[in-house]
Amino acid sequence: MQIVYIAFRLVLVLGLLERMAAETLPPLDGKEPPQTVAELWSSYDPDAEPLEVKVIKEYQEDGLTIRMLTYTIGTFKGVKSKMAAWYAFPAKHEGKLPALIQMHGGGQRAEIHSVKYGAQNGYACLAINWGGRLLERAGEDDPGTDWGAVDATQTGHNGHYGSLLPDDRTIDPVESPRNNNWFLIVIGAKRGVSFLCRQPEVDAKRIGAFGHSMGGKLTVMLSGADPRIKVAAPSCGGCGSAPDSIRKRPNAGVRPKKSALYHQTIDDTPYLERITAPILYMGPQNDFNGILDNVYANWKSLPSKVVNYTVTPHMNHRATAEHVYPGMLFFADHLKGTFEFPATPGLEVRLKNEKGIPTAVLVPDQLGNVARVEIFYSVDSHILTRFWRTAKATRQGQSWGAELPFFSAGQPLFVMANVYYKLQHKVVGYPWMKRAPETFGLSSKMLSYSPEELKKSGLQGSPERSRLIETDFADYQDWYRLNWQNPHHWGAYTRKLKDPAFAAPDGASLALEVRLEHDLTFFIHLQNNNWNAFPGEKSGEYFAQVEVVGSQEWQTIKVSLDDFQPVHERSSEPLRSWGHVTEFGLRGKLTLQRGGKQLELPERGVNDRWSTPRSFRNLRWEGP
Repeated sequence: MQIVYIAFRLVLVLGLLERMAAETLPPLDGKEPPQTVAELWSSYDPDAEPLEVKVIKEYQEDGLTIRMLTYTIGTFKGVKSKMAAWYAFPAKHEGKLPALIQMHGGGQRAEIHSVKYGAQNGYACLAINWGGRLLERAGEDDPGTDWGAVDATQTGHNGHYGSLLPDDRTIDPVESPRNNNWFLIVIGAKRGVSFLCRQPEVDAKRIGAFGHSMGGKLTVMLSGADPRIKVAAPSCGGCGSAPDSIRKRPNAGVRPKKSALYHQTIDDTPYLERITAPILYMGPQNDFNGILDNVYANWKSLPSKVVNYTVTPHMNHRATAEHVYPGMLFFADHLKGTFEFPATPGLEVRLKNEKGIPTAVLVPDQLGNVARVEIFYSVDSHILTRFWRTAKATRQGQSWGAELPFFSAGQPLFVMANVYYKLQHKVVGYPWMKRAPETFGLSSKMLSYSPEELKKSGLQGSPERSRLIETDFADYQDWYRLNWQNPHHWGAYTRKLKDPAFAAPDGASLALEVRLEHDLTFFIHLQNNNWNAFPGEKSGEYFAQVEVVGSQEWQTIKVSLDDFQPVHERSSEPLRSWGHVTEFGLRGKLTLQRGGKQLELPERGVNDRWSTPRSFRNLRWEGP
């Protein structure tokens, strides 16, 4: 009996030892959790465990080999975690291929179009399904992403993107960066890089990374944690939290700080300090996740010798084709050597001059290929709702110059520029962006000046207001447009009403001239105090329905505050002032929320079709 008992205990001990040995991350055993990025990753080897790759399905499409597969991420708390992914590469190719790893954004999944995008441009491409959603074309019995005893998804563990605290789905029993979702996903991504390195068609020395939104942050974290990434192109993520220099600005609109340990181990900034590979930031001027001021402040710490930016004007969390295509051009330069990507344009601001008006000087690279330039500036400290004015730029030999007249020396000044180059290199776009633009955009750094700096330079500002907001809408330079070719769901938006130079006089109404040959219903759409741009004020979303009788003549429409209704029932108060409008839009369709249901206006076929061109002019304030 004693022998049986000893044998039983021995089996238990051996089982426990086997389980401990199988753990990807050894327990802390009373040690202090990692305190830095270097400590966090120093003992982790992504090649230490078998990948156990399982190909679920394989397709031959459009000259590509496409595979749905899973691989083992690791073993956590005695249970294996599995990652599902899509993988594609050109079926016919010569020699080893450069490779890309793509990481999807929040609430999304790995998509076939993502790996096709990479493969059709000549890469082996892996898209990892870290969010765990069911893959397209997957059957009910097909294995997918399974995090096992831990959870890095947004469905049951969403709070742990910002938390390091322990719970029943985390690694450590104390506050630790190993409890954070971002850390676990980067482990899964590093294992994805190991997968790419082992594929017979892949050149393991030429691997790049890209991703949008949460995938942009993951791109930065992976690039800072894995030296096998040789080039990176994060989109709308990877900016890092606001440094103190930005937090000190009045009403900057920054997010609150998290724990000190989070900022030392999970925040983007310490990862940026480790990136030596060429890197391209892709994002719009007013993005809520890839906050532009944070990008330009934190990316100064990058040790990489090649740092570029492509910034879409006026948009939030989306981009035009001119600022999407640079991603593949960047990879073509640094993974293939088949393209010469321009250097970041040089930008200088001269505060002191005879006119007392700041001037910007822009010096582009590859001057012979420049198609046009745009110089932007703003006097708004609120990062997310800032209106970027377009300065009139004129060429002066090998540079462009522009005056930057501003409203008041009591405001800050922000300046950046875009250079657009002729696109003469073949790039295959996404399915919804197949048609290549004629040019691609590359952005300068952003320069910023505090009110104190402006005052020291003797600048006084020009406190003149204009009742005329937009004259002829010729190029919508100060607007962004959505679905512009769609005759029903088109829209054009601007933040121009927030600029003090275009502020509404007390008691004014908005007037706009329009010309169209048939009867039409369209909408004026307002965001009020979006992103808490005016602390203490009410926020809301409002619309005014406009009915126009067809005519070949220009007609004036006029709306007052009383003409606007709430879009959502949560906007319980009426619109009382133009002074807190953060976004102004013209659009063909609008979806309302009434009684818990959605109502689309106008109904299809009821004066709702307006094909381009759309003729507007003279948006202005009228009244007292």
